[in-house]
Amino acid sequence: MLLLGLDLETGGEFNGPGDRNFIIEIGLVLWDTDFGQPVEIYSVLIDNDRPISPEAAEYTGISDALLKKHGSKPDIRVLNPVKALLEKSDYVVAHNGRDFDRPLMEAFFSQQSHRMPAKPWIDTLYDVDYPRNCTSRNLTYLAGFHGILNSFPHRAVTDVLTMLTVLSRYDIANVIANASNPRLVVKAEVGFSEREKAKAKRFNWESPGGRTGTKFPKSWVRVIREDQLESLKQECDFPVVILERLKPASA
Repeated sequence: MLLLGLDLETGGEFNGPGDRNFIIEIGLVLWDTDFGQPVEIYSVLIDNDRPISPEAAEYTGISDALLKKHGSKPDIRVLNPVKALLEKSDYVVAHNGRDFDRPLMEAFFSQQSHRMPAKPWIDTLYDVDYPRNCTSRNLTYLAGFHGILNSFPHRAVTDVLTMLTVLSRYDIANVIANASNPRLVVKAEVGFSEREKAKAKRFNWESPGGRTGTKFPKSWVRVIREDQLESLKQECDFPVVILERLKPASA
């Protein structure tokens, strides 16, 4: 089976939505699961003639000067090798791909008057059953937890290689089955005095104007797979309610 690991670095509003962001680096790794090895790698810096935000530059280490010297224009010459690797793959793999990488890539294709090839997706943020003592889903934390060194964190292709190496420690058939499971946005029904309980169960506070705050402002929310709902309810000593049903990652 061929997995196409995908990661994007962006230069706009830090952690902002796609309409206030733009791609400054694409990293792709075609990975053969039979061998547990990368077989093709594509990495490119993108010069959009737009200044990078200070937060994005600090996070990635990618500067305006670096893009001016080594960046490619976001045109068909970049799109074609991306499209070719997508067409070769059986699944696309990304970390938080549903909310971040996928919509940005779809917009990139649309800007070139193309449609991104339809492939099922795996999201390693949600679809891998990490051990209970793995308390964070941050990729840097996951690398350390699994004994993996990423020498260039927050650069696209090295993050992809890290993500795929972590993924290779798990049964890919189970991960694919998880990816086909619908997801839920759930809310922790806790007051101010119980907020630490929600934090401990990896619920996140949605402030007004945040990435999902316009939908669920001033709420402790978490995205889970539908098959995880009952076990989460049993773990929590506070009510958990469903706010929204989402499509599976693979859709």
